[in-house]
Formats: sequence, C-alpha cells, structure tokens
Amino acid sequence: MNTIFIIGQHRTGSTLLKNILNVHSQVIMAFDEMNLYEPFRKNTLDKFLKKSNLTTNELINLLKKRNIYGTFWRDFENSGITFVELEKELNKENKLDEQIVLTAVLQLLKEKSNVKMAGVKYPVHIRKISNLLKYFPDAKIIFLTRNPKAIIASKINDPATKKRKEQSKIKAWFIHYFTLLYFCFEYNLSIKIFFRNKENLYLVTYEDLVLHKEKTVQQICEFLGIGFEKEMLLVSGKQSSFNNTNNKTFHQDSIEKYKKVLSSFDSRLIDFLTRKSFRNIQNEPHPHL
Repeated sequence: MNTIFIIGQHRTGSTLLKNILNVHSQVIMAFDEMNLYEPFRKNTLDKFLKKSNLTTNELINLLKKRNIYGTFWRDFENSGITFVELEKELNKENKLDEQIVLTAVLQLLKEKSNVKMAGVKYPVHIRKISNLLKYFPDAKIIFLTRNPKAIIASKINDPATKKRKEQSKIKAWFIHYFTLLYFCFEYNLSIKIFFRNKENLYLVTYEDLVLHKEKTVQQICEFLGIGFEKEMLLVSGKQSSFNNTNNKTFHQDSIEKYKKVLSSFDSRLIDFLTRKSFRNIQNEPHPHL
C-alpha cells in the first residue's frame, strides 16, 4: 500500500504539511494525528490492544465512547470512515494489533477517496519509528523538524499551557520549565533518531517549508512519486499560537516570533541543551535546497 507518514516532534508545522499534501489529487491524509506509543498516556490505541485481546466490537465501542487518546481516534466520526465500514474491514482478521488497525484505516481512506496514496501525521511517537518501519517497510516517511526555540516558544505560548500556568505562580514556574526541559529532551531525541534512521527518512524543516515553499513542495512530491500541483501552495496550517491572524504572513512571521516569547535566560538555556543537535541537523544536506 502506498503510504505517507509525517513524523517528528509536536509544534513543527505538521498541520501545514498535512494540509499541503491533502490538497493533492492523488493523496488523502487522515484529518489528524493518531499518537500511538505516546509517553505519559495510558489510553493510546497500542495500550488498549496490549491490555487484552480486543475484539473488533470492543474497539468500535471504545471509539464510540471517545476513550482512545489521539484526535483521530477521539473524533473518529470526522475521518470519513463509518464505524460499520471499519468493523467490516477489521472482521477480516483473526486478531487485532497496531499494524492491522492502521492498515485498515489507511486502506479505507484510500479506497473511499479513490487516490494513489493515504497518509497520516504523527501515527506514532518518534521513539517508536522502528515499529513504523517494520509495519510499513515501503512507506514514504517525512521527518519534520524546526528550530528548537520556536518549537518550545510555540508550546509555552499555546492556550492550554497558558491556562495551566494561570493557577498559581509556583505552578506556572514549574509548568514553564518542565515544558522547556521536556521539549529540549524530545528535540534531542528526535534528532538522534533521525540520524539513526536517516536512510529511511526524508528531511523537511518548517523553515524550508515556509521560506522556500514551492521548491520544497516540488521536491517532496518527487520523493513521494507524485506530480507537483500548484494548488498545494495555496493552503495554510492551523492558527499559530503566536496569534498573528494574517494568513498570508503568519507562517513566515512565526519563524522569528520565538524571540518575543522566550526570555534571554530561556533562550540561552535552550541553546545550551540543544546546540549540538540543532547544529547537526542544520549541517545535514536538505534534499530540496
């Protein structure tokens, strides 16, 4: 099956890239992320499958109750696939596992849209890319990354984080620096995993996607084996957490907006913790430039 996966860290521009690909006449992208193997979550799809030998009927009930973590699973009715269609596809198998469920979903998306390729952003956490390579050895996998300062500033600045920080000054300080340190750790991990698997990955940076959009998208299409379509340049991603409402410029502006969000101490701390990884990925040849 012709499959596209976008992997990487959160806050790297995955919605923008997903929307660009989804405009293509021969591509259908799942409407949101699946988040298998997500750390600190007890209700991811993989954990439900491992806890017990889930039947198809039990899985469908979990989806209907919105009990599975990940926007795609929680809001499954927005996927364009009916519960009946998924149940029929999964009933062909004797036992369910992650590979079978993901394959069934992507196959249904592809068939219902009558396209060449189906894909999803963040099907699995970056640390489990080996599972993705095992399940889908012929998949086209795009590794998406971004300046770590921009990633962290975007996360710190998002409404959910801001709301949690409003509870108390002490809690706000803890949340702020836990977020910063955890995302630095995740950034270093993602870059390490990229280099460990780079022969199977196609590198794209958010900065390239914004500043060199046409050339970058053209080369992504070449990597995927599909023709470039100009409509792909006309879409945008979700609204930036930096609150710029001008759709024509907010992606470009967001590249430098971290400077207004991070304190000088935060900026130096991120530099100290991620400098080596950031330098290594900057020095890695970008296939589209």
